[in-house]
Amino acid sequence: MTHDAPAALPLFAYVAALLLGGSYAEACAIVVVALLLIALKKPRAAVVAFAFAGGLFVAAHRDAVRIANDAILARIDPNRFVTLEVPLESDWSARGDHSILRVEAYSRPLLIYARFPPPPIGMATTLRAEGFLRDGAFTIKSPALMAYRGTLSPWNPRRWNRALVARVRPLAAEHPVEEALVEALALGRAERLDDATRDDYKRGGTYHLLVFSGLQIAIAAGFIALLLRWLHAPRTSDWSLLAFAVLAPLFIGPTASVSRASIGVGVYALARVLRRPTTLENLWCAGALLWLVVAPEDLGDPAFHLTYAGSGALLFMARRTRWFVAAAAAELAVTPLTLFHFHQYALGGSIMTLLLTPLVIAMLVVSLAVCAVPSPHVLAVLGALHRLCTFLNHMAAPMSGFFAAPPALALTIGFVLALLAIATLHGRARAAAVAASLAIPTIAALYLGTRVPPGTTLTMLDVGQGDALLFRAGGKTVLVDGGPRPTKLMPLLADRGVHRIDLVVLSHVHPDHCGGLPTVITRLRVGEVWLSPRRFEGDCAQQLLEACSAAEVPIHLVRDGDTKRIGPIEVRAFVAGRTFRRAPENNASVVLQIGRVLLTGDIESDAESEIAPRLGRADVLKVAHHGSRSSTTAPLLDAVRPRLALISCGRHNIFGHPHPSVLESLRARGIRVWRTDRSGTVELELRDGHLFVR
Repeated sequence: MTHDAPAALPLFAYVAALLLGGSYAEACAIVVVALLLIALKKPRAAVVAFAFAGGLFVAAHRDAVRIANDAILARIDPNRFVTLEVPLESDWSARGDHSILRVEAYSRPLLIYARFPPPPIGMATTLRAEGFLRDGAFTIKSPALMAYRGTLSPWNPRRWNRALVARVRPLAAEHPVEEALVEALALGRAERLDDATRDDYKRGGTYHLLVFSGLQIAIAAGFIALLLRWLHAPRTSDWSLLAFAVLAPLFIGPTASVSRASIGVGVYALARVLRRPTTLENLWCAGALLWLVVAPEDLGDPAFHLTYAGSGALLFMARRTRWFVAAAAAELAVTPLTLFHFHQYALGGSIMTLLLTPLVIAMLVVSLAVCAVPSPHVLAVLGALHRLCTFLNHMAAPMSGFFAAPPALALTIGFVLALLAIATLHGRARAAAVAASLAIPTIAALYLGTRVPPGTTLTMLDVGQGDALLFRAGGKTVLVDGGPRPTKLMPLLADRGVHRIDLVVLSHVHPDHCGGLPTVITRLRVGEVWLSPRRFEGDCAQQLLEACSAAEVPIHLVRDGDTKRIGPIEVRAFVAGRTFRRAPENNASVVLQIGRVLLTGDIESDAESEIAPRLGRADVLKVAHHGSRSSTTAPLLDAVRPRLALISCGRHNIFGHPHPSVLESLRARGIRVWRTDRSGTVELELRDGHLFVR
């Protein structure tokens, strides 16, 4: 095809078929229709029909594989050791006192947790390990239960990549941040980037430049093409680009961003080799369609959305226009997607991308030099460039923040209308229609960010392995705990239009309860902070005190029996009268009773036995310590007699929360249980003595 508008129709048909699903029989019927269209000399309509049939075939095959794998997983006992052997494509990532390896097993992502520092993977091809497989997570308890197997061939590009990793990794002892940047920029290994570096670039809206992605592929492909054409070898240039498109994913690994960019380069090179030149718009459509054929599950992937939305905006809305128009078009396209996936947006992120791209290219060149000559002096140059990028990102940080996400329906309507405009309109009319369509989800997000729920609500926020509970009534807000990370908590608050919090209560200072609160205090308006008077120490405690000091937020040390009325919300606090030898931090948790709701922090059996006689009846119980078997004892349940229990715990957590004995104890008393690892965020509306759960 040489016209850019009809090229979008096969992509639209394929995507629609993936979303609708179907059977092999339906796909075959559409193929027959396509053949009839060819006989009727309707080639473009036939291409659209073939694309729709292809989507149905892929969807049917995907469903069949999923059903088969679900049957296999259903036969695995989560309480017994199983042996797992998986291919090694990435490296281990350090997360606190344990390490994580992301792999593919049973045609789905799987997290492998090691509760010890794992040995380097070297040139191994697979990992064989014994452990527990529960809810998409595999836990290895000891190094003796794992072994690396196989060896990469000397001709395998992945071996070359790992050899370079081994060459530069000794520099990590003295320069961990810079060495991690080398692996991310030049070798496609972002696992070792620390959270602070990630957050710096994310707040500036430029994190996509930091990891090996389409930028590096485009730079390398452009360099090859320019060099060989400068040498007057255009045919060699085309074949070289085709070879590069094949080798790049083999060297870096089959990551989605690298593979997508390589497909685009490969389609362009193949069109030139076959002497069938086409438009950039057609290449955009063909690249997206080919990638969805290879990886249809990426239809819901954030990186896929952002990649093709941003590039599509430049092609269909701002091609051959001034740079600021192109930047505005890219912002308009990626804003609703960024809000939807990350609830975070950096105003002017596309402009910051333009400013930082030359610096990141320089960092890439220096990273390649470090791979060639692993010198601390060369690494110092990379560190200087990184500090400059960090400074610029900090300059843009005040323009970033957390906002409500657009509803899925508004997002779907906006982008479907945009695709239809691309397929059916031309010129300025198309650009205007696409812009108007893409504005729909952003307007919906702005509306949601200002809404205030009526009545009284308790929301158990899904912050992973941690606690964060939001109580709202009469325009007043109480937040109890903040989960492990602000990147989990802040989007959930933004989604609910929370801009001011009248009272923040930290039950105890463990990171899974405290981690998100310093950012809340810094970014939002907070009236007062309540803290437990015991065992308040550590990094998170220091950060929280510094945030309160900087924001001039008053602090109250809670005493047993303290009460506070905030509008219609009455809060009463309970604290154990002594420090326990066993689990002193957990047992020092502040317990809150807000109306008929009891929030228990992480108290364990010792504190429960002391506090239980002073508690009144509660309809709702926030189960202590994420459902650990050390808590939720019979005396507490007999004193409170709840109708409904809430358990906040992370999916695939390595602690086995909630414990089966706790769930059985709740079930035996007829208490209905809601869990964040199963249901996500749980919202309760308390109205006239009734509980309504969403």
